[in-house]
Amino acid sequence: MPRLLALFALAFASSFASAAEPKPEPKVKLVVLVVFDQLRADFIDKWQPQFGAGGFKRLQTKGAWFTDCHYPYAVTSTGPGHASMLTGATPSKTGIVNNEWYDRAIGAEAYCAGTDRYDLVPAAILEKVEPGDEPKEPVKKKPKAIGTPDRLLSPTLADELKAGAKPGKVFGLSLKDRSGILPSGKKPDGVYWFDGRFVTSTYYREAPHKWADEFNKSKAVDAWFGKDWTKFKPDLDYKKLAGPDDGAGESKGVGQGVKFPHAMTGGLKVAGKKYYEALANSPFGNELLLDFAKVCIDSEKLGQRDAPDLLTISFSSNDLIGHAWGPDSQEVLDTTLRSDAIVESLLKYLDEKVGKDQYAVMLTADHGICPLPEFAAAHGKDAKRISGVALAAGCEKFLREKFGDIVNPKEGDDPKAKVSTRYLEAFSPPYLYLNHRLLAAKNLKPDDVATALAEHLCSRDGVARVLTYSDLKAGKVVRDDVIGRRVLRSFHPDRSGDVYIVLKPYYLLGSVTVGDKLATGTNHGSPHEYDTHVPLLVYGPGVAGGTRGEAVTPLHSAAIGAYFLGIPAPNDAEYGLPKTLLAK
Repeated sequence: MPRLLALFALAFASSFASAAEPKPEPKVKLVVLVVFDQLRADFIDKWQPQFGAGGFKRLQTKGAWFTDCHYPYAVTSTGPGHASMLTGATPSKTGIVNNEWYDRAIGAEAYCAGTDRYDLVPAAILEKVEPGDEPKEPVKKKPKAIGTPDRLLSPTLADELKAGAKPGKVFGLSLKDRSGILPSGKKPDGVYWFDGRFVTSTYYREAPHKWADEFNKSKAVDAWFGKDWTKFKPDLDYKKLAGPDDGAGESKGVGQGVKFPHAMTGGLKVAGKKYYEALANSPFGNELLLDFAKVCIDSEKLGQRDAPDLLTISFSSNDLIGHAWGPDSQEVLDTTLRSDAIVESLLKYLDEKVGKDQYAVMLTADHGICPLPEFAAAHGKDAKRISGVALAAGCEKFLREKFGDIVNPKEGDDPKAKVSTRYLEAFSPPYLYLNHRLLAAKNLKPDDVATALAEHLCSRDGVARVLTYSDLKAGKVVRDDVIGRRVLRSFHPDRSGDVYIVLKPYYLLGSVTVGDKLATGTNHGSPHEYDTHVPLLVYGPGVAGGTRGEAVTPLHSAAIGAYFLGIPAPNDAEYGLPKTLLAK
């Protein structure tokens, strides 16, 4: 009997405590997730003295600046990054294991944020063809993957907001489709990306919002045509801060040239497709997006209504520029300085339209970036470009030598039942996908073949280590294996390949040459620090200003946003509110 009374007392006390706890309430009227694609953490640290007082520096000093922020997974690409921020979940749950991956069911690559089920809204622009340039034979084009969040498996903060008693508005804006789509959940009020003008898809709407249509018709996109991209701060010593203007390995962009000033025509006489590509590949793409975001805020009255709203803005030009000229270039320095001005302009606009202490901002990046191999090598690093084509060909050769060639077997008379004679069904870096039908025809176990292939790959130039599907599915990674655990968090059993390749730091997978020209530019996507280390800046009421040494990830943004919106964090969120967010 005493035990029964004790249990009753405990239950009564628990229910009383629960009733006494205040329900979560919105702290602000608008939460804004700001993403600068490829903004590596060290950029806003080393170049802080060159910033104005109202941009990055305002967030760094008046908000929480988390300096030890890393992605906890390995495939540091745009799709996984944007999928993880507001789900709070790693690719092992979201299913967004890369921008693209090989889908065995359809026998082709799957795109993280699009399928052929939908169409662009408004419809795609048809390029003008000059007389005499028409193709002699019809060109068969693969259906383009058009924007949809269908492949995202985890709910986002936006989904939680929409499921609440007072569902606020949700908008996702970017130059890239995946960057607007993946953070915005399944039922946003609008998602727009850039395709010569701002577009959406029939997944979301049959026609653009009136304000978006009017923005497109204003031809604001053509404002930079013929105006060179020159240095934002011409009196600043760019060479001292970022090295020479024509470093080895830098590309020419989209007909823009290696050095400043960069042409902004795309080689055209009138604005067209190549100009729009050049625009996105310059800081002016970010400026265009900022203008579009301001129109969205004003037209939709975001943060100016009873229910709190959510807006995501992902600035993609930083990424395109970083790929072309590299992170140690004057172009990336210039773009970062201009990004600082964009942050200042956005914060001022939010002050005016929403009101101080009425909004919260979370600023981060979807990944970092590897230095140009030529730059890294010149600074004493073991750095190289290695051919992905040659790597895959070497793997196929090894498997044939070890397990033997095979005559194409048939199952009955059905020609579709033929089995490819290649051991590798696909190479969608960092994964190799084995041809399981061929292995079955030879009575080979995929795990055995993958293990043999992994051992072979470890002897190849530039390969640091290899993990197999079976080991990852079984979770055979020790706790202190940082790289291994990052790979494990990028693994999804339905979408990952048979073999995961981890390259050595500062090695890039790609062709060594393009025709007779040296390869240029750089990439990301590795589990190494230069790709995982990004900023996390949080600004809002109750947040004490200054740096934080707490180890966090951009995935904390889901819980932080939930706190400000007064709603539960998404179901799959793996990270809670940082301990030092509200007080050091």
